[in-house]
Amino acid sequence: MRRNKCKKSSSSTISSVSYIPEEILINILARLPAKSLLRFRCVSQSWHGLIGSPSFVSKHLNRNVTKLSHTYLIALQRLRDKPALCHSLFSTETFEECLKLRHPLWTEEQFRIYGSSNGLVCISDQVLRPSSPICIWNPCIRKFRTLPRSIFKPHYSSYDISLSFGFHPELNDYRVVTMGWYVRSIIKVQVYSLSTGSWKMIEAIPPWLKFNPDWCQGCAFFNGVAYWLFTKSKKFRFVSFDTDSEEFEELMVPDTISTKGFTYVGVYNGSVCLFYSYLEGPDCQKPQKYMDIWVLKEQSFTKLHTAVLLPGRDYLPLGFSIQNELIAKDKKHTKGDEVDTGQMVLYDLEMKLIKKTGISLAHDSHYKTSAGTYIESLVLLDH
Repeated sequence: MRRNKCKKSSSSTISSVSYIPEEILINILARLPAKSLLRFRCVSQSWHGLIGSPSFVSKHLNRNVTKLSHTYLIALQRLRDKPALCHSLFSTETFEECLKLRHPLWTEEQFRIYGSSNGLVCISDQVLRPSSPICIWNPCIRKFRTLPRSIFKPHYSSYDISLSFGFHPELNDYRVVTMGWYVRSIIKVQVYSLSTGSWKMIEAIPPWLKFNPDWCQGCAFFNGVAYWLFTKSKKFRFVSFDTDSEEFEELMVPDTISTKGFTYVGVYNGSVCLFYSYLEGPDCQKPQKYMDIWVLKEQSFTKLHTAVLLPGRDYLPLGFSIQNELIAKDKKHTKGDEVDTGQMVLYDLEMKLIKKTGISLAHDSHYKTSAGTYIESLVLLDH
C-alpha cells in the first residue's frame, strides 16, 4: 500500500511540475547546489536533459560566479592521527570542512592542484615528469578527464616542468599549458585543449626565450594566456604565452622587485598580479616586513597596494579568494615540525583587515603548501 501511495505522489509531483513555465523552472534550479541537481536529473527525462544541457550548465555557473554562491576554500591538510595528506573544501562563511577530496582515480598517490577554474581543478604529481598523469576534475559531481600522455619525449625526463590551467573565455575552452626546460636552454611548450581532447606542441619558440632559466618562481593562467616568472642570474624574467595566437612576449618586472624577497604570481580582481614580500627598515636587527601587490595593466606592472605587517607576523601568500582576499599562511602558528605548517588567514587588501579561519595547513613531501578557491559547477557533467 505504501509503495502505491508513493508512486501516486511522485506521479502527481511530476505532473504539477510540468505546469511551471520553463523559464521559472530554470531560474529555480539554477540556484541549487550541484549535488541536488544531480539527484533531480532522475525526476524525469525532461529534467535530465534540461539540467545536462550546455545552456543550463552555463547559466548555473554564471549565477554562482556573479552571486558568489556555492564557493569554497581549498586547503591541503594532514589527516588526524595519520601521516597521510588530504585536500579538503571549506565553507567561505563558517570555515567548516565540507568535503574531503579523494583522487578521482582512487589511488593513494598524493597529488597537487595546479589550477582551479569554473568548478574544475587540474591535478597531477607533486613533481612533474613527462610521464606524470594529468587530470581535469570536477570533484562536486565526481567527473574527470584524464589527459592523453604528454607528447614530451621520454628523454625529456630530466626537464624541469611547469604546469598551468585555466579557461579561455573567447574560445569557451579549457587549456592546460606545460613548459619544460633543460640545462642546455632547450625549451618545449605544449598546450592541451579540452574541446579537442588533444595536445599540440608549440614549434615556434623565439630565440630570446632560450635563456636557460635557473628556476620558475611561479606561473598563472588568465583569459587564455599563460604567465611564468623565471629567475636568471638573480634577476626576474616575466614571460606570457597566448594560447590562441600562440605568441610569446616578455614583460618588464619592476626594478624594486628583488629575488631577495618572496614573489608570487596570481590573479587579483580580474588582473594578473605579482605579490612581493620583503624586509626593510633602519634597524638591521628588527627590520619591518612589507607586502606589495603589483597588477598588470596594458602590458606593464603598477603598484596597487603596500601592506605593513605587524611585528612578529610573517605571511606566505598562497592565492586569492573569490572575494579577492589574499589567502596566506600565518607562519606565527607554525609548530616548528613537519606535521603542521601554520594556519590559513584571509587578508582584505583594501580594508587592510586580517581574518583568521582556524584552518590548519600542511605541506607535501616537497614542502609545498597548497590553498586556493573552488566554485561549484556542472562542467564535465556529460563528458
